[in-house]
Amino acid sequence: MPRHICDMDQANDIPLFDGTPRSIAVLKAAAKELQPYLSLKAQAEQIEAWSRERAANLEGFRGVSLDRRKWHRFVTRDATYKSNEPDLPPAAWDWFFEKQRHAIEPLWKTMPDYHPDVPNAVAPSLNRFLTPTQKSLDLNALRLLRGDYAVYRPSFVSLDEIMVMSMKCGFDDDPSRFTIDMAFINDDDEQAEEHVDGFAIPYQSCILFQGRLRETGAPFIFIMSSLPLDPKTGGYSRGDGTLLVGASGTLSSAYPITMRRANKPVTCRTYTPKEFKAEFRAHREIMQFLGRGIVGWR
Repeated sequence: MPRHICDMDQANDIPLFDGTPRSIAVLKAAAKELQPYLSLKAQAEQIEAWSRERAANLEGFRGVSLDRRKWHRFVTRDATYKSNEPDLPPAAWDWFFEKQRHAIEPLWKTMPDYHPDVPNAVAPSLNRFLTPTQKSLDLNALRLLRGDYAVYRPSFVSLDEIMVMSMKCGFDDDPSRFTIDMAFINDDDEQAEEHVDGFAIPYQSCILFQGRLRETGAPFIFIMSSLPLDPKTGGYSRGDGTLLVGASGTLSSAYPITMRRANKPVTCRTYTPKEFKAEFRAHREIMQFLGRGIVGWR
């Protein structure tokens, strides 16, 4: 249940209008929900008449001047458009809850937070679950995360080897999206690839990466913490965490996972410890972290 459920005007049981994009989106959606039964023109006429009557009887309440064109413009534009009249949204909000509650209350109870900078429903919903007291996603953390990374984990084919994956964060005008590419030699000694699609959700001082394997639909979930800033790029330079993989037909496994910001294209492949030491200058630090241990079943 959204945080707004407790923000009630006790005098008439009307939720307080807080002016957030979410509330604006709820109001616009309610007008569209009611439109098949009461046209926007009729809505505008009734809101204006109701507001003038209320202004005459309630000190401090200001009536609004409203016509079909002005109401249509408010209803059909994006939730970031609030109109040039600051009194219109709260007046229309109270009218809906007093006169057309059936159209607005279900939306008020169920609509997710509105994030014009995050064009998907998954990340805002997970953010609301993980951080119910935070009104919106931490867009600054997502901006710091944006970019390309080399990601290191023990290979699921041979746990003694190190798999290097390529990760991209923030693209297609969605700062919460991420993808991972990996390549490996499978059990049949053949070259294989897998890909992860998902969303990054900052919470507290960590980031939850909620993803799934594109090929199988299996969940691919990991959490990164220890996120220092890179003085050159201004973004996060690295992260350390734990990966959980659950494939159909097997018990889930957990692996240590660490990432480093990449300044050049990442080659996805699996290395033996000897090859890894020869190829990567930071091999000692990475291998020490990957030695934390693995939870797995065979």
